[in-house]
Amino acid sequence: MEDDGSVKEKSFSNGDVYIGKFKGELLHGMGKYTWTNGTIYEGDWVDGKVTGKGIMNWGNGAIFDGCWSNGLSHGYGVYRSANGNVYTGNWEKGERHGKGIMKWANDDVFDGYWSNGHKHGYGVYRFANGDVYAGNWEKGEKDGKGIMNWGNGAIFDGYWSNGLSHGYGVYRSANGNVYTGNWEKGERDGKGIMKWANGDVFDGYWSNGQKHGYGVYRFANGDVYTGNWKNNKMDGRGIMNWSNGTMYEGDWVDGQMIGNGLMIPGFLCTFLKTIRPIII
Repeated sequence: MEDDGSVKEKSFSNGDVYIGKFKGELLHGMGKYTWTNGTIYEGDWVDGKVTGKGIMNWGNGAIFDGCWSNGLSHGYGVYRSANGNVYTGNWEKGERHGKGIMKWANDDVFDGYWSNGHKHGYGVYRFANGDVYAGNWEKGEKDGKGIMNWGNGAIFDGYWSNGLSHGYGVYRSANGNVYTGNWEKGERDGKGIMKWANGDVFDGYWSNGQKHGYGVYRFANGDVYTGNWKNNKMDGRGIMNWSNGTMYEGDWVDGQMIGNGLMIPGFLCTFLKTIRPIII
């Protein structure tokens, strides 16, 4: 079949049909190819391969309108999936790659960078429920520095790993509590300071979201506990100073004064403080 610039039709043994231009026996130039399964491509061909600008309609509702190279979406293009998702942006070798916007059928929207079909690099994800994450991504997950704003008013500003808060970060809850410190796999873990909306403050160590290890808890009423914690409760050796002056120094178990310890009433603590400077 010679290339004379005219449009020709060719039927293949499997039932596929091509109507368009040729270069010798190769599909080359503008043409329309219809597969037996209903898929239709209309656009550019180069040396027998889908290359250039064109529209692929799979027949199930999915459509790609954009650039192609060697049969794969490559360059700028818009893909509308059968379920209503729409991606507008760059492609490389058939995958979302580079800058692009993804709008899901459920109204979630991601505007940012992609690599090999995954969110990768900086991007902003706006959830349909009002939540917004702005920051870094890696292989489709929140990873690196980023800020998450929940629709209820809660905010996390810090580091992420595999979709979870991990490393240093500040979390402000919807009710006004603020935690500043280390995180691991989405939980407070390591050194951190928690300030509750009622005025309580804890400065110490955490494990799996609970106070665990040494820490100082300052209650809003003036009481102060300094010592060890286990599973969110005073446990081990510790000192409790009540706002009325009473002090206990000794052992704690599961939040209770159990074991060896010394309790000094408030009036006696006050007296001892007055005479301490003259004691030799």
